[in-house]
Amino acid sequence: MDVVLLISGILFMLSSLYFCVRPHIPAVIPAYGGLWLLQWSGMMAFPSVMMSYWGIMAVVVIIIVSMLPQPVVKATQGMAHITVGAVAGMLIGATIGYAPMIVGAFAGAFAGCMVFVRTPKGKALGLLTSRFVQYFCAKGLPVVVTVSILGIAIEVAAVQYSNV
Repeated sequence: MDVVLLISGILFMLSSLYFCVRPHIPAVIPAYGGLWLLQWSGMMAFPSVMMSYWGIMAVVVIIIVSMLPQPVVKATQGMAHITVGAVAGMLIGATIGYAPMIVGAFAGAFAGCMVFVRTPKGKALGLLTSRFVQYFCAKGLPVVVTVSILGIAIEVAAVQYSNV
């Protein structure tokens, strides 16, 4: 049963990356669910404070996403850029620690949004305009939280299994 929970948790985490790019549901839901499945598998142990903190962050993201207009929620423009940037930033920051990983995810998502603005489809947002900031907040925040949850799982796995 532990292996089933572990595999399910990993699949939930990977599916959350898909939902970052194609937001059919908030990507933070499968990411946080995957974190719990990894915890329940018994093969990874997350501190209860960490689980609580990321649960609160997941609820905040879900509330924010539910308050956005549907066209903004379903928009996929620039999501690949934001997600790839966030993942790259998270991986770079993860080499240093937890807090740099979250900052790296944020900086990467911001850089991805900046790259998208420079494409023909992203020109309408404008560079560092209020529309750009609104789009980044609406689309970047869920990606940053989702990718940070994924990074936490990677960091905990690396710490727990580095001595094996």
